[in-house]
Amino acid sequence: MRILIAGAGALGSVFGGFLKLAGYEVTLLGRLWHLEAIKKSGLMIEGIWGRYTISDLLLAVSPADLKGIYDLVFVTVKANDTSSIAGMLTDFIHTSSLVVSLQNGLGNVETLASRLETNNLAAGRVIFGAEITCPGAVRVTVIADDVVIGPPFASIPESRRAQIAKAAGLLASAGIPCRYDDNVQGLIWAKAFYNCALNPLGALFGLNYGQLADNPYARRVMEEIIREAFAVALSHNVTLPWVNSQEYLKTFYQDLLPPTRNHRPSMLQDIERGRSTEIDALNGRIADWARESGLSAPVNETITGLIKIREILTFQSCG
Repeated sequence: MRILIAGAGALGSVFGGFLKLAGYEVTLLGRLWHLEAIKKSGLMIEGIWGRYTISDLLLAVSPADLKGIYDLVFVTVKANDTSSIAGMLTDFIHTSSLVVSLQNGLGNVETLASRLETNNLAAGRVIFGAEITCPGAVRVTVIADDVVIGPPFASIPESRRAQIAKAAGLLASAGIPCRYDDNVQGLIWAKAFYNCALNPLGALFGLNYGQLADNPYARRVMEEIIREAFAVALSHNVTLPWVNSQEYLKTFYQDLLPPTRNHRPSMLQDIERGRSTEIDALNGRIADWARESGLSAPVNETITGLIKIREILTFQSCG
């Protein structure tokens, strides 16, 4: 089996490294500064799942470096790059290939479906954390639940669902906790509620999750973000484990926030490094889909605009 990691950042490097350790042929598509270090000294992975150095990975910094057809592709690029990756993949997959989106935010698998056959696609929810500590080295920092992979659309046939379940088992056997779930979209939306509430406010004010939870004004804003997002999910016929947003908010405050109080949002880290954020795949996507459904999401729309202002100011200062 030939496996491609389309986006060898922190998470992609972890997936690729463990799959290589399990004996698969793995190609990492990523940035030159990271891959050069891997080529020289191997990929180093450390953290809660142990310490490893992985050699003999195939490396690519552009589509021109890719060769042949891949049986399994894990898409781990930022949401902003999904469209370009989708166009690139058309030359490197066949009718039985499986392309799994393991990305943050909403709308990624729909973007992939605009260029690729629906039956080639799977969706995943990733809820472990990793960071690149230096070029060629990655640390796994925390895990809240298994990676979950499942069918992105109700139209996916049973034969493909079996293939997706097999891919989940492949990851689990490689040492990455993973399971199959027919309702992966519900889990992806649940993660989006959490990220939409916490990431942009943390990025705007330089606060971690606990500081946001302790601020009564931040809580009001977060709760409105979640109420709007919940309504959009229901308008998309997403099956959720909560009857309404109030039920979700109880889980949010009692179960989800406490173990992640000290976490600094990835969106804040993007701003600090002068990078584009994934706001368009989070609050921006909620605002867009609300309009399409005839709903109103003014808080998500306003938050999106504020992050866009912050991005522009950051880019100007970096320039």
